[in-house]
Amino acid sequence: MNYSIMKKTVLLISAVCLAGCSAMQQTMNPAAEDGAEKEYGCTAVDIYNYSGTVPEHAPAEDWWYDGALYAGDSRMGTLALFGTHPNAEVDYVTSLNLLLIDMMQVDEREDEVTLVDIFSTTDKRDIYLLFGINEIRNPNFYAFADKYQEVIDLIRNQVPYANIYIMLAYHPDYISNLPEPALTEHLDDLNNTLRWVAATKRVFVINTGEALEGEDGTVVDEYVWDGLHVNPAGAAVLEDYLGRHYIWSGEYVKEICE
Repeated sequence: MNYSIMKKTVLLISAVCLAGCSAMQQTMNPAAEDGAEKEYGCTAVDIYNYSGTVPEHAPAEDWWYDGALYAGDSRMGTLALFGTHPNAEVDYVTSLNLLLIDMMQVDEREDEVTLVDIFSTTDKRDIYLLFGINEIRNPNFYAFADKYQEVIDLIRNQVPYANIYIMLAYHPDYISNLPEPALTEHLDDLNNTLRWVAATKRVFVINTGEALEGEDGTVVDEYVWDGLHVNPAGAAVLEDYLGRHYIWSGEYVKEICE
């Protein structure tokens, strides 16, 4: 994928949004006759930078997790194993390939559903997605990006009001058959693709590396048990980070009247 073009696209989308992407427009009064008092209208303008990362807030209260869905590959499964918010829904597929998301069954469930089945029936308000580590060896992310956009469209069709978050990949200690510097290069390509998808589909970016990586740019050893999947300590850090990174529409939709 030509990331130079993708970067220009992201910057263009952000510039357009800052100039005034209209999410909706409401007419306050019917059109006035000549000589009558001038009428005014208000427009809700989306000013959010979708290529950026979600800002930090105070920790979410327990009730917030009633509306949270965490879905992804086995990295997300660690929240199912070690998470402390049982009212949050966590669904994951070990060794998930995004291109096969409508065929691979969700782990730890007896109803043999797929993530596509879950997305097609969910009513959750905040949906966090973690995909891509199993595609990391292939630096060509065209098909991956296309499929990711299909997934987002599916969720939006089912839950138009949901906040959708794309979680970037934190840097593991190693990936089998992908030594450095190729691992870092492929990971950068993956995360650039994820940011491009977020900007294109106007969904939100969560940078998991801020929580889990050390000063050397790789995951903290004490947070993982195999170099990739987080242990209870890492899950606690990740869970805390996610619980402080969420979106309220009032933060990025401003009403402008004239």
